[in-house]
Amino acid sequence: MRLLVVDFDYFFPVPQDPRHPEAHLYAWAHFETPYYLQEAWGARALAFLLRGLSLPQAQGWEGFWERFRFAPEAQLFYADSNALAFHPRVRAGVEEVVLFDAHHDAGYRSLGEEPACDDWMVFYARQGARLTLYYPPWRDPSLEPEPQVPVVRLLDPGGKVEGVFHRAFLCRSGAWVPSWVDPSFFAFLEAAPLPKEALEPVRPREPRVEALKDRVREEELGLWIMDALRKPR
Repeated sequence: MRLLVVDFDYFFPVPQDPRHPEAHLYAWAHFETPYYLQEAWGARALAFLLRGLSLPQAQGWEGFWERFRFAPEAQLFYADSNALAFHPRVRAGVEEVVLFDAHHDAGYRSLGEEPACDDWMVFYARQGARLTLYYPPWRDPSLEPEPQVPVVRLLDPGGKVEGVFHRAFLCRSGAWVPSWVDPSFFAFLEAAPLPKEALEPVRPREPRVEALKDRVREEELGLWIMDALRKPR
């Protein structure tokens, strides 16, 4: 039983060099709470727009599913959190996990009794599954600490992936992937050539980008007025 797991943050490049001029705009806290899944993205979007920058988008997801062969009975489960990659419906009988993700999810801190979004791979290792991770080409693996369990970690070379997959799991990772990228996520989900079942509600978020652009214009006007008042008469 081979399980394919895809985290949508694989398709959302972020600067890897802290000296990158925009790196500080991606210095986001990541907690799977309602605030970080929803409201936090407004302020983060505004930080880009106030600097005259376009909002960063998901890249490289088109045609991704064509790289894989699936068994006739294969099914896709999906959720927001990658912790549900170890859901009973997903993990049953799994002997091998192949993960496409920007993070190894094999433990970064003390483990709890239940799997979390950053350590669920450890629970697969405990049940004897073989683990392979493909990082996206933009990711620098040296920035990650060593996994707490054996994981074969590779940079994705692209092309067809060998073997047949009997089950798939997709997560949005809404605390890592911005709300304004949701249209790409749902298009990616729809493109998967498998029957689909949600393990938790995954609804489109409303980034209200146009309202944010109005806010930018208001801020620019306020700054212009303040600058004009400072000029000597």
